[in-house]
Amino acid sequence: MIGLTAGLEVARKALSAYQLAISVYGNNIANVDTPGFSRRRPVLGESEAVELSFGRIGLGVSTSTIRRMRDAFVDRSYWNARASYGHYESMEQTLTEIEMVFAEPSDTSLGSILQEFWDSWQELANEPESPTLREMVLGKAGSLCEAFRRIDSNLNQIRQNIDDEIARQVNIINSLASRIALLNRQIVRAECGGNEAGDLRDKRDELIDELSQIVDIKTFESTDGAVAVKIGSEALVERGNAVVVGLSERADRGMVVHDLILGNSDHVLNLGGGRLSGLLESRDEIIPEYLERLDHMARTLVERINQVHRAGYGLDATTGIDFFDPDGITAATISVSDDLLNDPRMVAASLDGTPGNADNALAIAGLRLEGIFGSDGSTAEEYYSSIVGDLGIASSRASSQRESQELLVNEIDNRRESVKGVSLDEEMTNLVASQHAYQAAVKLVTVIDNLMGVVMELL
Repeated sequence: MIGLTAGLEVARKALSAYQLAISVYGNNIANVDTPGFSRRRPVLGESEAVELSFGRIGLGVSTSTIRRMRDAFVDRSYWNARASYGHYESMEQTLTEIEMVFAEPSDTSLGSILQEFWDSWQELANEPESPTLREMVLGKAGSLCEAFRRIDSNLNQIRQNIDDEIARQVNIINSLASRIALLNRQIVRAECGGNEAGDLRDKRDELIDELSQIVDIKTFESTDGAVAVKIGSEALVERGNAVVVGLSERADRGMVVHDLILGNSDHVLNLGGGRLSGLLESRDEIIPEYLERLDHMARTLVERINQVHRAGYGLDATTGIDFFDPDGITAATISVSDDLLNDPRMVAASLDGTPGNADNALAIAGLRLEGIFGSDGSTAEEYYSSIVGDLGIASSRASSQRESQELLVNEIDNRRESVKGVSLDEEMTNLVASQHAYQAAVKLVTVIDNLMGVVMELL
């Protein structure tokens, strides 16, 4: 009787274990397309054996736990790669927008309009007494000023949009951090009995996935299952508590921009990577650099052309007149002198005061070849071409870096999916194996039941 009873207990445990296994594999199959889902595995183990006179005999199978299939090292590698990808992605987007602002090459670009401006002075030099050509010079100068102002305005608008996007990303960070903290509390409560809360951990890891592309984070898991999340050396989530990321204001180049601070401190966060770091670099370094180079170009044009123009004479022998407004020495403020707009005859083509003299118009046209822009002695057109060329190189580099990082992210994600992803073929194989094991356990119950009936008849 003792042997049959033990056999019945073995069958019972087998039925329980493989019924659970069938449920686990079935759940994996049902969640094959669920984002963030990690497949589960029942951990089966031999039940403790009993000592008999002829030796130890096992009492069947037991299910110690249900394991969630994840690799912590691959997860951290994935989060690090996502941060770098987010950084280069935002850089590429910004540089692409800047390229669209410069619109090179096109007939309406600053480079084309600058060439037309120099050509108009050359044409005036050919007919220095022509009022019509003077108006054409002023028209081209007005188009040049408008091109400078348009680029400056559009670059500042991109900068403003980036600052707005930074504020939006901060709200997303705070939302993700609070939800991770909540899941930390739920996981600690759920796992206090020793079993892993796989569904809650999946949700938490999915939130960390999203957070990792926005900022470069470091994660540390404690023994009770809670995860600490840090940005650099600053704690964002600590067990069940989340620190709010705030915004501080400062004035920069005529606009109010926002820096990231943690909690109630005035300490500006240092972001090592992620989409936010790319946005901050674009707003604070890349766009200001192009604005400064445009301002330098506009200021040099205004000062040098005014210097030459003041030495010349208009058709009415007026002299000492600035061609550009001397107060407008930035790309945002450059404009043609109101005196000339009110009376185009004051455009100074002559150098000796006679209407037929074109020496001053030739001198201004000759500024086209004067190397007064930048530290390397570039002409105006060369200096502008260097701006556009550097922009193209930076955009191409950012695109290449983004593509390389995307390949790395995909490669790590494939490794990650090989661990946590659901393979229908594998799950079906496990399911069929568990089904056969369950059916065999049922058969064992039937056999023992029949044997026990025979024994009962003999008594």
